[in-house]
Amino acid sequence: MLTTRACAPIVLSPQDVERWPDSSVIQAPAIAWRQSQALTVHLPAIDRSVPICRDLARLWLDQQQLADQDIRHTALLVLTELATNAIVHTDSAVIAASLRRNRTHLRVQVRDQGTLSTGEHWHNTSGFGRGLGIVASVLSR
Repeated sequence: MLTTRACAPIVLSPQDVERWPDSSVIQAPAIAWRQSQALTVHLPAIDRSVPICRDLARLWLDQQQLADQDIRHTALLVLTELATNAIVHTDSAVIAASLRRNRTHLRVQVRDQGTLSTGEHWHNTSGFGRGLGIVASVLSR
């Protein structure tokens, strides 16, 4: 089990997402963010959660003093694409996005509840289908 120092968990309800950025969730003390080696955000699987997840990840990266703009951009892009896929392509009620770092690596992970959506498949819808290709492309570099 992770301690508070090892992980800064945030759980947002649909009401928190609706009230964002006025939610009390972002009132976490900066010292907890600085000392944390990981951030995990649990969000309702709705479109509005994606930019909130990205904002929280950006704040955590700021507190980690991760200044390399290429790494920051890549991490936020991957997080955005994976969170969007989890919301659009599954029937999940909740997604969990995690950032974890050690001295040499930054890990980005998004988990959903693992049930495929019964909606239209991405290849039948204009403008869809590039997310995992983008993720693969930026990670291979």
